Amino acid sequence: FIAYNMKELPMDKLNTKIISCLKSNSRMTWREIGNTVHLTGQAVAERVKQMEYNNIITGYTIRQGNVKQHFVTIFMDTTDFSRLEDMLNRNDKIEQAFKVTGDGCYHVIHTGNDKELDKFLTSLLAFGRYRVLTAIKCVK
Repeated sequence: FIAYNMKELPMDKLNTKIISCLKSNSRMTWREIGNTVHLTGQAVAERVKQMEYNNIITGYTIRQGNVKQHFVTIFMDTTDFSRLEDMLNRNDKIEQAFKVTGDGCYHVIHTGNDKELDKFLTSLLAFGRYRVLTAIKCVK
């Protein structure tokens, strides 16, 4: 896989179908997906690589039913955004983090247990305030 050989790939119907297959069953082989979308397995693999390269696919997540998800809104009292972002990127309990407009500066999804969440929240105090919402049930 050589980055400079990648061409930008638009989100067409095939890519949308491939992503749909991956969402419904991330363990499908390229060939199984190819049979569904009428491509060869090799063509599917190439499209997935291109979508990864173009940041359409940015990661693969495993969600366990027994893992809590906490939605943390961070309200910055400092302008040290790069230090906060470095800390978020190093924390393996952060599933996703977004710099946002509107209510808060960052929205973060934390998937740790209560002790790990407490440690994370304590580390946030160096940057400002936070608000936490905890998921109690996944409806979709």
